[in-house]
Amino acid sequence: MMFGDVTDEATAARIIARSRDAGINFLDTANAYSLGASEEIVGRSIAQGRDFWVLATKVAQPMGKGPHDRGLSRKHIWQSVDASLRRLRTDYIDILYLHREDIETPLEETVLALADLVRQGKIRYVGLSNFRAWRIAEFCAISDRSGIGRPVVCQPYYNLLNRQPEVEVLPCCKY
Repeated sequence: MMFGDVTDEATAARIIARSRDAGINFLDTANAYSLGASEEIVGRSIAQGRDFWVLATKVAQPMGKGPHDRGLSRKHIWQSVDASLRRLRTDYIDILYLHREDIETPLEETVLALADLVRQGKIRYVGLSNFRAWRIAEFCAISDRSGIGRPVVCQPYYNLLNRQPEVEVLPCCKY
């Protein structure tokens, strides 16, 4: 999250190299982290061994001031994925997280846009981040009706002070 901001590129590259040496093979970034700089640093750092890594990034947060520079519309998702692929220097993303809910875009539009990207090979799997339990359930129902895969991972806002995911999100995911 801090690559390209507090953490400079040389330090980030050392962190990634030491992680690999320790057997870690999962990297999680987002297009909005340092307005794309984090993805650029990650992309350069893993370019030589891309297939070793499970690479995750996110979409939805504002990337500019325009009306289509945020959210989970088909237009923004597709533009964001193409930009992330360029910054990450790869032709596929292992897991694309939806970074937050977008109540202005119909969830069906979002699910079908993601399904098209999976079919195109640009993303392998979908994950949800910071979604409420009922929206996770609805996402799964739309996925089932559309004959496409459900999300494979959930990343709720969860910490010592915020235990709310224990009440709804984790039971929803377990079910």
